[in-house]
Amino acid sequence: MWRVAALFWVFIAPVAAGALVLAAMMAPALQDQLGKWIVVAAIAGFAVAIPIAWTVAKSFASKTA
Repeated sequence: MWRVAALFWVFIAPVAAGALVLAAMMAPALQDQLGKWIVVAAIAGFAVAIPIAWTVAKSFASKTA
């Protein structure tokens, strides 16, 4: 199941990171330190994608088995 989760993570992580970076860029309060917040948002997106990918992989594995 680790391989399936890793495969899903490869697709989910950039989407999550991109969404959070876009949210950071749109927040007017973060414009002063935008460079820092873009990095933080990207790392958070990649980290948040791990449990999402694991959940999707478990659901996928249970439906195919």
